[in-house]
Amino acid sequence: MDEQKKLHIVSTALEVFYKYGYKRVSMNDISQAAGISRAGLYLFFNSKEEIFNSAILYNGDSLIEEIQKGLPKSGTPKEKIFYAFEVWAINIFDQALHSPEIREITDSSYEFAREALDVSYRKFEQILASLIEEQFELYGKREGLNPQQLAYLLTSSLRGFKIVAKNSNELQQLIQQLVEVILEP
Repeated sequence: MDEQKKLHIVSTALEVFYKYGYKRVSMNDISQAAGISRAGLYLFFNSKEEIFNSAILYNGDSLIEEIQKGLPKSGTPKEKIFYAFEVWAINIFDQALHSPEIREITDSSYEFAREALDVSYRKFEQILASLIEEQFELYGKREGLNPQQLAYLLTSSLRGFKIVAKNSNELQQLIQQLVEVILEP
């Protein structure tokens, strides 16, 4: 029961963070949204940063779950990689560009939840590495970096692409171009 309550708090907190940003949200806001007392909230979490870290992990795990559910419906390994990026970053990119609250969450995640963000990205990298390995098995392995290194290169590049891209179409193009270069035999 405690784990369900904690999950409810985290998912509710994520919604509150998306609505108001990180800085404007207080522990009181989260407790009210979750329908528990502030004292009850402190039984589960010591600080807003701790809840935020949990919310970042929860969000990452939700995206990973969505990717895993959709992968069997995708075609080639390359198409699966593109699908994974759509779910992970592209689908929400335009909204993030135009929402100061989501932009603040993104910025705050690097400041207050770096470890949680890195854990989520490592999980995403694992999916990409397995898809790159699948690509190599079907179409031949290329010389150079191994699938894990290539997955890290893709996710690291994504972080930079999200800074320079002007919209989701440009982000998608940048990702597709990099994937083509990486998977080129």
